Amino acid sequence: MKFTYANVIYRSMEKTIKSSDKHRRNTQLYQTNKLLYTAQLQKAIKKGTYKPENGNKFILNERGKIRYVTNNTMADKTVNHIICDEILTPTLQKYLIHDNGASQKGKGVSFHRRRFEQHLRSYFREHETNGGYILLGDFSGYYANIRHDVCRRILAHFLNRSGVNEEDLSEAWRIITGIFETFRVDVSRFSDEEIHKMYNMKIDAMMNHGVDAELLTGRKFLDKGVDIGNQLSQSIGIVFPYRLDNYAKIVAGIHGYGRYTDDFYAIAEDRETLKKLAENLKAIAKPLGLIINERKTRIVKLSSFYRHLQNGYCLTDTGRIIRKINPKSVTRERRKLKAYKRLLDARRITLEEVENIFKGWICANFRRMSHRQIYNIYDLYIRLFRRQPKWRKKHGTTHSRLRWLMTHKSADWS
Repeated sequence: MKFTYANVIYRSMEKTIKSSDKHRRNTQLYQTNKLLYTAQLQKAIKKGTYKPENGNKFILNERGKIRYVTNNTMADKTVNHIICDEILTPTLQKYLIHDNGASQKGKGVSFHRRRFEQHLRSYFREHETNGGYILLGDFSGYYANIRHDVCRRILAHFLNRSGVNEEDLSEAWRIITGIFETFRVDVSRFSDEEIHKMYNMKIDAMMNHGVDAELLTGRKFLDKGVDIGNQLSQSIGIVFPYRLDNYAKIVAGIHGYGRYTDDFYAIAEDRETLKKLAENLKAIAKPLGLIINERKTRIVKLSSFYRHLQNGYCLTDTGRIIRKINPKSVTRERRKLKAYKRLLDARRITLEEVENIFKGWICANFRRMSHRQIYNIYDLYIRLFRRQPKWRKKHGTTHSRLRWLMTHKSADWS
């Protein structure tokens, strides 16, 4: 059984350690005593005494939106790696559309943006015009409103067809059931009628934030929502709306369709096709408990300016795609650099760490930035830290172009 193979547990533990903060005490303990913890976890799984813990929930303010994030124990992260990497991911990937771009090996934000642009180019080559339309959609309160009964039914549908041996499948379900119990929301302070309504309406993941602990007695729970930060939640987020993906791609025949977790888009020649698609997607989403955000879901012309995953796009009448970074992202990075300077002065961060963070951000975004934006943020970095970033020579072509843009002003700037 995979869950009790020492090599599988050890390999998963190494992945957990690699993705954890190396300065944390628990990470260092696991790094030093990997064989001991492997043996202890193997013994607990064999005896059936292993049970997932609730983890430590903390508040994260991301672009002005406050949300709960869960930090699981090292043991739970290790077991999650076994479930997802050894069983769930190989099973689910076979049934996902190619343009489902989140949290998969070889995919991610860059992959999704590249496919988005390929769909725009494909439309222009086929129709020789930029006169089409694009549907941009979003699920409201996505992770907080995933119903456990529907989700477990979807996972069972695929796992039962996976070919995984019965012993592994039984142990996986035992652990997955335990993880879903940690996802439950304490609703002891509400009446049974109010709880029943919550299953068919949008709920806020922060509904228990600031509530008196005496009201959270654990007598009643809402089986809805999955924790951000748990690896199983990532797999669930990828597969949960698969019916919508299959309808758009296969039934409706929309080639230019893609989804990144809770954001999706569809490209078509006329507005009516996309209106009909949006209505049908809402009808499919309703039984799943998914809520399509009416405010963010819209149909716009391909020739206009629109945003997708924090980047602005426009398809010109010559087939050129104009890409622009969200100015708020640049402003946010400038504020972060100033915060890093304060942390550096307080000796809470090293200059090398600041440099690596800045290089990672600028390399990921400079192709969507104007020359002036690149020059100005580099100028701020030099004024704050009094040192130029060091670049690896093996990436010379890309970095040479970026270095030139950072260090040279344009003659037409006033």
